[in-house]
Amino acid sequence: MANYLLSCECGAEFSISTIDAGKTLICHKCDMQIVAPNLREIRELPLAENHDDIEELSWNKGNGILFGLGSLLVAIGLGLSAFHLYCAQQIDMTNFTEAQLAYGNAVIDQMPPLAAIQQWRLVRGIGLGEQRVDDFLAKQSEYRSLHLFAYIELGLAGLGLAMGVMAIFARRRIRAPDSR
Repeated sequence: MANYLLSCECGAEFSISTIDAGKTLICHKCDMQIVAPNLREIRELPLAENHDDIEELSWNKGNGILFGLGSLLVAIGLGLSAFHLYCAQQIDMTNFTEAQLAYGNAVIDQMPPLAAIQQWRLVRGIGLGEQRVDDFLAKQSEYRSLHLFAYIELGLAGLGLAMGVMAIFARRRIRAPDSR
């Protein structure tokens, strides 16, 4: 399709084609509105230089691999992070330690002295007591480790996003034939 030169009053020139007939254009220099002439008048305008080559952005194999890996990291990171955050939310973080200690103290207070001594010897012989990890502390540790995993996986998703953006911005400009 042929391109024609249309001039503005300020001296700026536009490259228009027959499909622009009757359209209102805005000058890029003076911001004045210019109405393109009708089809017959457009064909009487001087021809614009034929630009057979147009710059396009090229997507090569390396960009595709980088973008694919980045997308994969984003998907895996977000999926695993959501899973670990969901698992962390399912943990009951209610602290019953004080209530359990109060109940145990009440039971011990109700025991006769000889029974309390026998229970103490039994517990000491089995090795319970200080070695036992409190349920709340174990749940708290698991909760924190699940959150740590989720944050690491969000970082992995961020890395994947950065790789995808790098692939998009690393495209090369090439000269391609005009497809019009």
